[in-house]
Amino acid sequence: MPFIDRLLYWARCEPARDAVVVGDRRITYGELAGRASSLQVPAGEMIAQQIDDPLDFAVTFTAVVGRGRCAAVLDSAWPQDVRGRILEALRPDAVITSADLMEAPHPSQLADAPEDARFYCGFTSGTSGVPKGFVRTVGSWSRSLARSVDWFGLTPGLRVCAPGPLAASLNLYALAECLYSGCTFHSLAPGDPVAKGPLMAQVLRSERIEHLIGVPSALRLALERIEGDLPDLRTVVSGGAGLSAADTGIILRKAPSARIFEYYGASELSLVTARRVDGADGNDVGRPFPGVRIRIDADSDSGRDGTVGTIHVHTDTAIEGYLFGDDGRAFRRNGEWVTVQDQGWIDDDGALHLTGRHGDMIVVAGSNVYPSEVEGALARAGCPAAVVLGIPDARRGCALAAVIQTPPDTIIDAHALRSRLKELLPINKVPQLVFRTARLPLTAAGKPDRTALKVSVLAGDGALERLA
Repeated sequence: MPFIDRLLYWARCEPARDAVVVGDRRITYGELAGRASSLQVPAGEMIAQQIDDPLDFAVTFTAVVGRGRCAAVLDSAWPQDVRGRILEALRPDAVITSADLMEAPHPSQLADAPEDARFYCGFTSGTSGVPKGFVRTVGSWSRSLARSVDWFGLTPGLRVCAPGPLAASLNLYALAECLYSGCTFHSLAPGDPVAKGPLMAQVLRSERIEHLIGVPSALRLALERIEGDLPDLRTVVSGGAGLSAADTGIILRKAPSARIFEYYGASELSLVTARRVDGADGNDVGRPFPGVRIRIDADSDSGRDGTVGTIHVHTDTAIEGYLFGDDGRAFRRNGEWVTVQDQGWIDDDGALHLTGRHGDMIVVAGSNVYPSEVEGALARAGCPAAVVLGIPDARRGCALAAVIQTPPDTIIDAHALRSRLKELLPINKVPQLVFRTARLPLTAAGKPDRTALKVSVLAGDGALERLA
């Protein structure tokens, strides 16, 4: 594992230092190393874990990968049928839940696996409605951790908070950064959504958080309800979606002395670019991260002529590929270069500007959503003619809007529709806005005209009837 040897070092040198804190519960580095070495781990190479409690998660993840196994991190937010389809495709040797945590008869020695060993299986959105499974090698993360810890200034004893589920790779990586660098990682208790702004405000103030990491929507919700400022907050790191000027303004008002960083990356690539946000405008996503080179389109050497094209990345931190679910619309290799099909351009100063995510993917509060997945769920809910759009939203960055084609005299129970969609989709993929129309506009090719529909939604011109 990329941080096991480092964790053991901190357990020897600073055994009483808090490693993970959740509310009034804490586990020190010495306790984390001891519990992980004593945890009973099933035999096999691929061990899936579905554990919501951050303390138990840290112990289990450390125990699994510290024994040289690959930990597949399942998300409890998945609907039951999605979880079943993932397990069928993954075929792990065992699945560990909170009810399965048992002490082994004899402690085991923990250690980092070789650099080419697989240690982590994560999941990212797929067009079929079932997430794609990717795997990480020890080397891909150990190289990334060494660079990001230095770049963002994580130092031993720093109090860090990442207010999101550890099933999300952004938050899991933040945990790994902490255990690698000897920081204290703060998280929310199970069942406490990030959206509980007052709770997050309490954590930030009572625990005197110095380093905050999250997607823009989580950062905004954590900070906007704070009364007064946060003098202890020294660094804010944003990833997963674009940081707006309004988001930056909230951060600067609540933490006037904090350094603000924004980075662009992907689960498949790790960090690609990063920049220091100084409060002045900035519509780029930064320059290449250490160890990374970027070009636009496969045949371009630099892409610095302002031409928009597909972003290609040369890095030693990318995944090898997908275990399953590869739909050909995301990660690809072109020789030594890789891409997730995102679009952008490079300015004369070498900074990258994003113009669109790959395909028609929509980024909602840092989560990737394919319209086809939501449209499929709408069809299963009785709305076969529906189009899903991404609409600019001040809080989430982007909100999902569904436009349903139905005869004018058809009665649609919007509440019942949303309830049904919640059974079929994670909550972050359920449209916030639902409209109806007697006829969907079509392009010359006979496909739904998404551009025209988006214009109608934004204009509120009466062409669409809002249901919810």
